[in-house]
Amino acid sequence: MTTIAEALAKFRDDPTSPEGRSANPFRLVSTFGEPATEHEVNAAWPQNQLPRSVVELWRNCREARLFEDQDYGQWGLIMLSPDTSARRTAQEQGERASDYRGDDIVLGEFLGDQELLVFAPSGERNRRILVALPLDDRADWFGVADDLGEFLGRYYATGGEKYWEPKQI
Repeated sequence: MTTIAEALAKFRDDPTSPEGRSANPFRLVSTFGEPATEHEVNAAWPQNQLPRSVVELWRNCREARLFEDQDYGQWGLIMLSPDTSARRTAQEQGERASDYRGDDIVLGEFLGDQELLVFAPSGERNRRILVALPLDDRADWFGVADDLGEFLGRYYATGGEKYWEPKQI
């Protein structure tokens, strides 16, 4: 199992998507904010027992922009700060109560579309990290990993490609 710190270290050590690892034609760069404080996390998520990997993410960086397209801003993943995550989670749970569970946490937004990265602690194996589609029911969301470290490792290894999407022929 890849820890969050190990996965993020790969992005920090190699913040761009080098040729050969990805077919993506964009100039991709990863940037990181400072670590979030314990007070900041607790203020954003009061009375919430956060999963250990989510706390580890925010202890490593308040927010991050992974493989962001530097030319057009139409590609990449924004990992949300604790406060933004809490607000976005509440918004989605309010607007889409039939799709979002009470323990779901919106952790990220994909640039260029309206897909969200959701941590689903009560999800089944390989459906604990989900890519929520804006118009589709939860059953149709992509299950992308069993844990956050696994997702970040795979996302890095594919150079920011959406490895969960069916390949077009």
